[in-house]
Amino acid sequence: MNFRNNIDKVLGFKSDKYLITSLYLKLSPRERENFKYRITLKNLIKEQRDGLNKRGFTKEALESIDSDLKKIADYIGNPAQVTGCRGLVIFSSAREGVWEVFKLPLVYRSRLVVDRSPLIRQLVTMNDEFGDIVVVTIDRKKARLFRIGLDGADEVLGYSYPEASTRNTKFQAQEGKSMQRVTRVGGGEIAHGYGEYGFQRMIENEMHQHFKHVSQRLFDYYKENKFDWLIIGGIEQVIADFSNHLHTYLKGKSLGTMAMEINLIKPDELVEKSLDLLEATERKNEKSLAKEFEQKLVLGLAVNGLEATLKALMMGQVRILLLLEGFSHSGFKCPQSGVLVLESKDILCPEGKTPIPVVDIVDDVIEEALAQKVEVEMILDEGAKKKIDGIGALLRFKL
Repeated sequence: MNFRNNIDKVLGFKSDKYLITSLYLKLSPRERENFKYRITLKNLIKEQRDGLNKRGFTKEALESIDSDLKKIADYIGNPAQVTGCRGLVIFSSAREGVWEVFKLPLVYRSRLVVDRSPLIRQLVTMNDEFGDIVVVTIDRKKARLFRIGLDGADEVLGYSYPEASTRNTKFQAQEGKSMQRVTRVGGGEIAHGYGEYGFQRMIENEMHQHFKHVSQRLFDYYKENKFDWLIIGGIEQVIADFSNHLHTYLKGKSLGTMAMEINLIKPDELVEKSLDLLEATERKNEKSLAKEFEQKLVLGLAVNGLEATLKALMMGQVRILLLLEGFSHSGFKCPQSGVLVLESKDILCPEGKTPIPVVDIVDDVIEEALAQKVEVEMILDEGAKKKIDGIGALLRFKL
């Protein structure tokens, strides 16, 4: 799948008669337990069906939406379709022939929307912020390089050290040519099998030449094809030895290591293991953000709670939005300006009109944050959760 081209297809959607259905579905390990994500989808579809008849759509438009919802439910119901990702995004408009599926490393919240235009902002943001992971898998003779992005995992390079690939790794003595190495110890001499010793030294040297060659090729690849994270896969000792040859700059991009057999790699499994490492890094980052949040709160460079966060967001102060998983709250949205408020008062809207009720204002907060290019962080760490009242933010400046 060409990710950018498929996004452009969705962005180009225009129809006077029919609507487009947008689904964002979380598929983290928690959601996968006992197929919880299926229950989530079922509830989202029910909510949409309950409200469709009140929106004044034509019979043809409703039939198209019904087809969308059935097709989405059937697709998600097939376990084979939801592998190799932590989130799924689907855009569908049956009567306009639109059907696009995107597998993502993260979805902020599960959401189903039927509208005149696709709910695309989170998807575009993910494309910009997720970055690419490169996995180099290596043994004593070979190396394989995989690149993981929002398109999935692709093998991009392979190496094999020429001498190592053709030589027998076991020493075979030749008759009449045995040599000895002698070590002097305490006035005496100890004889060694020099042929075997020299052979093993040669094999070890070739292994390190292989590691050096792979390291250089990897750095050359990085210079031409920038990536954000690096993972090394293999057996423990080989990973340790190869890491010593790694360019210093690439060491700073390390996401971790994974145990694997170079000849038995499955792309979906590679993606899952990589996402596990990425998620572990995110949990560490959450703790760091929670600590910064506490410090900045005292200095007036952070806000805690929905009301204060909403005010800061509407004034363009927010640098990082911190959101507890599962937090939701009703609210209102001004009909023309799009300003988000918590009370139905005309005076709160710049245009002086009555705000429209919103079932869950948090979804709109995320959309507004992404529109302002604010970093959004979902907080899952239990320790970090205790410090935030549902939602909070680190600020760019204080007023």
